[in-house]
Amino acid sequence: MIAVALVMMVQENMISSWIAVIIIGREIVITALRMVATEQGIALAADRYGKIKMVLQVAAIIAILLNNVPFSLLTDIRVDVALLWVATGVTLLSGMNYIIVNYKLLR
Repeated sequence: MIAVALVMMVQENMISSWIAVIIIGREIVITALRMVATEQGIALAADRYGKIKMVLQVAAIIAILLNNVPFSLLTDIRVDVALLWVATGVTLLSGMNYIIVNYKLLR
């Protein structure tokens, strides 16, 4: 669902394509890692950083689709853009953390 929303927003020029590539790319890498783990009989659970990442991504997508409303009624700050930047950063960090922590399990 996140990937579909991101692709649609890129198509509508609502976000930069490189942000969608980072977020979707992370999901592909983590899914591949989980598939390898499953083949080895290991179940990799989501961690708290992945859950935080998801909440931030959903909040950013909603804010962007609403064109920064209701935040624009309160401030001139583009909260939707700020949320997207934070979500992208947390996406990168959570992906790296997930790989580092679980790579040891898969050795």
